[in-house]
Amino acid sequence: MTISYHARKRLGVTASGAVLTVVAVLMLVPMAWMAFTSFKLDADIFTTTPLRIPEAFTLEHYDNLFTRFHFGSSFLNSTLIAVATVVLSVGIGGLAAYGFARYPWRGSGVALAFLMVARMVTPAALVVPLYVIMQSVGLLNSVSGVIVGVTVLNLPFVVWILKPFFETVPKEVEEAAELDGLSPFAVFFRIVIPLALPGIMTAVLYSFLAGWTDLLFPMTFITDTEIMPLTSSLLQMQTGYKIYWGELMAGGIVLTLPAVVLCFALQRYLLRGLRSGF
Repeated sequence: MTISYHARKRLGVTASGAVLTVVAVLMLVPMAWMAFTSFKLDADIFTTTPLRIPEAFTLEHYDNLFTRFHFGSSFLNSTLIAVATVVLSVGIGGLAAYGFARYPWRGSGVALAFLMVARMVTPAALVVPLYVIMQSVGLLNSVSGVIVGVTVLNLPFVVWILKPFFETVPKEVEEAAELDGLSPFAVFFRIVIPLALPGIMTAVLYSFLAGWTDLLFPMTFITDTEIMPLTSSLLQMQTGYKIYWGELMAGGIVLTLPAVVLCFALQRYLLRGLRSGF
């Protein structure tokens, strides 16, 4: 029996949807387990039947986050690091990417390749040099040092993300704007950025996640618990005597939710970016 083209196409779409659904469920299981555990009493967390639904749920672990482990200040520190990383990475990287896209020079291809090679270097290899630099300029044990470190690692990737988007903007539109009396900076901010908005939002999301989830630089540069971000604060729940599993799971939920919300908020820009940018 011969299967028609449309039937094969529907079968392929159905099979792809089934596979993606299974993958999505497998990826969501750890999140569901973490959320489920965060509402359990300590006695239920350590039971021999962890899948059993407990008789009572509690918000004690979330309360301990903010009263015992200072998650309020950690949340603000993480927000500051992430927002500053977005502003610096997208601001500097956007201007650099626009320069590569619109004003190429002899050797610009080599410079772009060097940026990508620099990004491919593992962050652990840069910890000691950056530590020495931060110590010499007085940025150790401060949020500013973490922001600089994350931005340095994030900039090359932002340039590579945004350059293709800027190249898709018609030059004729920019030339017409300049003929109307706009300066190059005005053309960039009023014409180019709105047209390349999917790419900008993609870079914003990536930069936010880079600053929000970074652990290496806070763990290396910061020792004061009052200025630790969320990622470092989670480590404080693992002591030599006890691991606070309920608080650890609750902290994981608090750390994950803003990133999930931002991904859903920027979803339409990300889909447009994947279709048009590369």
